[in-house]
Amino acid sequence: MKVLVIAKVAHAINAAYCLSIGDDSVPAWEEAGEQHHASLVAGVEMHLANPNATPEQSHESWLTQKVADGWVYGEEKDAEKKIHPCCRPYDELPPEQKSKDYLFRAVVHALKDLPDADEAVALALAKAVTASPAVSGMPTKAGHIAVKYIGRRPQWSDHLYGTGLTFDEGQVRNLPTGVARTLLRHCDLFKECKLVVSNEAAASDNTQALLEQGKQQQAKTEDRKEDFAVIDQVNQMQDKDALVSFAATRCNGLKLAKTQKVETMRAKIVEHINRFGASA
Repeated sequence: MKVLVIAKVAHAINAAYCLSIGDDSVPAWEEAGEQHHASLVAGVEMHLANPNATPEQSHESWLTQKVADGWVYGEEKDAEKKIHPCCRPYDELPPEQKSKDYLFRAVVHALKDLPDADEAVALALAKAVTASPAVSGMPTKAGHIAVKYIGRRPQWSDHLYGTGLTFDEGQVRNLPTGVARTLLRHCDLFKECKLVVSNEAAASDNTQALLEQGKQQQAKTEDRKEDFAVIDQVNQMQDKDALVSFAATRCNGLKLAKTQKVETMRAKIVEHINRFGASA
């Protein structure tokens, strides 16, 4: 949740800065596309995992990833041709781009310690519920609350809180208190109700399975933070022997030729990490 909020704020500040220098090419967040969203989220996670990383190191990490994905330098950005004007060393970037990198880092560090509003509210409400007398007919399972989807759309999927839950029209799920209270804050979408469970409904209920999938996805996100930390370490390595040794010991025996450029050797290690993870 908080990572997405930080990414949105960083995007808004970047757009405002661009307008201040006469560049109106930055689209609104809703129009920017999933690839752009993912790139900003990855940047936020990189800075959260590496709080001491400088804008230059951040750019090196981004550049290494782009090169590994086949991107090259070009005057105008073209996603289909994989051309980007920032695919060049940090020293060659224009001052405006360096300013954007500094602003992005500043936004992440300014907001990283703010509590996640939804988690804080859910925790406070959970404590209040625990301390209050039980209400007859509400949760049928200790620590759970029945939540009914009342939204207008025929189906709702959670893309905000990482729970992995989906609801069909009028569906009721018996949820852990923290999750339930978080969803119930959206009173136009959910309401608390009495849960009446038939044997047939109980047999087909997949709530717990979806919550487990959501936890697994969050675990993958944590693994990516470790990946970014290792990638940052690789991007600071200048010695070819060190890169060869790192690839052999940390990348499942990956072999690098010392005749390659340092940038190419780094890119191959980063590509391996992105495919198999930092622990492979």
